[in-house]
Amino acid sequence: MKRSAALAFAFLAFTASLAAAAPDPFALLDSELTPVGAQRAGNAAGSIPPWTGGLPARPIDLKAGYTDPYANDPILFTITAANAHQHREKLSPGQLALLARQPEAFRMNVYPTRRSAAWPAEVLAEVKEQAPLARTEGDRLLDVGKSAVPFPITSDPKQMMWNHVLRWRGGSYMREFIWAPVTAGGRRFTVRAIERTAFDQQGFMNEPRPNRLLNGLVMYLSPPNMEGQLTLVWEPIDPVAESRSVWMYQTLLRRVQRVPSLSHDDLDPRTQGLRTVDQFDGWNGAPDRYDWKLVGKREVYIPYNAYKLADKQLTYDAILKPGYVDAELLRYELHRVWVIEATLRPGAQHRYPKRVFYLDEDTWQVALEDCYDSSGELWRVGSHPAMQFYDVQVPWYGATIHYDLKADAYLASNLSNEGKLAWAWGWKGEINDFLPGNLRRIGTR
Repeated sequence: MKRSAALAFAFLAFTASLAAAAPDPFALLDSELTPVGAQRAGNAAGSIPPWTGGLPARPIDLKAGYTDPYANDPILFTITAANAHQHREKLSPGQLALLARQPEAFRMNVYPTRRSAAWPAEVLAEVKEQAPLARTEGDRLLDVGKSAVPFPITSDPKQMMWNHVLRWRGGSYMREFIWAPVTAGGRRFTVRAIERTAFDQQGFMNEPRPNRLLNGLVMYLSPPNMEGQLTLVWEPIDPVAESRSVWMYQTLLRRVQRVPSLSHDDLDPRTQGLRTVDQFDGWNGAPDRYDWKLVGKREVYIPYNAYKLADKQLTYDAILKPGYVDAELLRYELHRVWVIEATLRPGAQHRYPKRVFYLDEDTWQVALEDCYDSSGELWRVGSHPAMQFYDVQVPWYGATIHYDLKADAYLASNLSNEGKLAWAWGWKGEINDFLPGNLRRIGTR
């Protein structure tokens, strides 16, 4: 057995023994485990420090954005195509493929590990209160209450993926952001949008709806042929009981249309087909097309504390380079990740028959994803730089990046460097702003 696999299963056995010995296994969230279920201690080598509460909350200048609290950290070393073999035990297959495929554009500057993830006290209290009650039945998600981490102590890979789907994103947020498909030669177009999302499940709607995880509304600002278009999403908590509902307002037709399907491996043409719908925000939607397997836990270099990438002084021209995002703007750190393999169920269909997800143990957030084609070849690689939005205590993405190894093209999403609108968090959503009957009015304001 490989050393990384042995370490993974040793940790699983360690956690299971602790849970078995404790009268209340969830008391571990105050001792050996963090409040969301990560291993509180560092590793034996000292290259991963203990979690001591994360980055403290502090205000930001809304115009200047987030300053880098770790700006003085040195680069420990750089992983390139030339020395990747020396570090392969702590790299994913997707990272190794990128190093080989884009040796000029893709390299990994490795920094000291900072376990910056932190949450509001009331969010952590809800996690602990609901943990004994939350459950799954097959593909169904039940009794999660308002928890942002319904399964802080689990070895069930599907429950781990639900932790990602429900994770804390401020309860509600409004943001201006872009995504851009970039060809091998560096050509691109940019989609700019404003998104308003409120988590009904976490109590951020004025009129809660049963089985409603969130309400989301996106208005597109550019390119010109998309200006004014709207997409409305009602996302269920339990996707077996109720499927996702989606409506679009088309400016040319001046008409609201129900979208028959926007899930799983449907493609958004505005991404040049570089991302399936269920890859938005790392992973979303129903798990019903895959069989899920927990491979274990291992140490991997993942993109983290992406404050340099989020710098408001940067332009998109400076970020979006031919081949890949400018490597000097990316920071990699050694973190423990849960490795989860998803294999297409017999009779089910998806563009990716096999996927491997790497979930950061501190946040349950998908940090990396490897996607395989029908011949078993690695096809697409997801790499998602995380950061702590420390003014509101939200661990989330500074960007998401999806790379296509066959096309030598990538999609960079969730960037907001040139955005003029300050992000807003924690507001109460009004149901009238998320009704399909009001989309035409909103789109013609």
